[in-house]
Amino acid sequence: MTAAPNREGKLSALTFAVKELYDVKGFVTGTGNPRWKNTHLAAQTTAPAVELLLNEGATLIGKTISDEMAFSLDGENAHYGTPLNTQCPDRIPGGSSSGSAAAVAGGLVDFALGTDTAGSMRIPASYCGIYGFRPTHGAVPLQGVHPMAPSFDAAGWFARTPEMLARVGSVLLGSEVPELKVNRFVIARDLFDTKDASIASKYDAFIRSLSKLPVEITETELGKPDFATWIDTLRNIQWWELNQAHGAWIFKNLDAFGAEIRGRLEKIASVTRSEMEKKRLVRKQLISRIENLISPGTIIVFPTAPGIAPLKGRSIDEARASRLNTMRHTCIAAVAGLPQVSMPLLEQDGCPIGISFLGARGQDGQLLAAAQIFGKG
Repeated sequence: MTAAPNREGKLSALTFAVKELYDVKGFVTGTGNPRWKNTHLAAQTTAPAVELLLNEGATLIGKTISDEMAFSLDGENAHYGTPLNTQCPDRIPGGSSSGSAAAVAGGLVDFALGTDTAGSMRIPASYCGIYGFRPTHGAVPLQGVHPMAPSFDAAGWFARTPEMLARVGSVLLGSEVPELKVNRFVIARDLFDTKDASIASKYDAFIRSLSKLPVEITETELGKPDFATWIDTLRNIQWWELNQAHGAWIFKNLDAFGAEIRGRLEKIASVTRSEMEKKRLVRKQLISRIENLISPGTIIVFPTAPGIAPLKGRSIDEARASRLNTMRHTCIAAVAGLPQVSMPLLEQDGCPIGISFLGARGQDGQLLAAAQIFGKG
């Protein structure tokens, strides 16, 4: 499927793809699951985020594989396969926006749209060695985008260079990227801790490079009170919202899902309303804590993921443990609805390691400006 640009604009001559969660008029939005695709009607309208790009001259050349119901950070789809991680072909691409990340990393398109609920933009960006942006929650319209957990869902984008990331961002966010005005970098020390000595040395060198900047450098333990509280809060509300959005269809069609996704979907109805409401109160407290730490002019710095992409062929138990560790890195922006950019600044054994900048609410433009300065254009 393709969609021609509506007119000339600042994205003329560029091509893009969209994750199989975005509505495109005349095509069924498949959500990464064949039965869903076969039991739903074609979209009557195109998602506004896609229209913004078509209105600025970009050409849509296709949809990309998503993990089923966007419910994974791995990028392995039991029905459609695993999109290629071109930098590390024996390793997973990361999900659930795996297809969009792979299309950009492989040079098939200039940029691509994905979504991020619990890390689904940032993790594929890190694993595939590209730039990935999760905007402030609600900054990019989500109408016409298949919901997973609406209070966390964000419409994001990938690019191979920070300049392209900013160019697309100016369209989706509706404003030009401003001059960078940062007076403080906060190093999330607990997320830089690693048992891998070779990666630790690279982290230390990167942190030393930041210390040369004419800004205040401080350190924090980002996961206070502890990462388990952040992750449990995210997971509990996410499961509740996913069940509210699609539970009726999911539980009538559990046999249509791959084994790993099915096993996780079976659990979403276990969350009671009272449990969810308690977690919403906890969420407010966590948001207040992080907002006291990060104000305009402050950027929090940490590795996007715990390390390089895991190898393909892991057991379900290994994948589960890996995901839990990975969510330590992704839960903060998800719970708080804050913008985050992942940049391919480091590597280990020839595979990329993303470094993330987390900004205050609404400071999306500042992160795009920072990526252009720190990134490898």
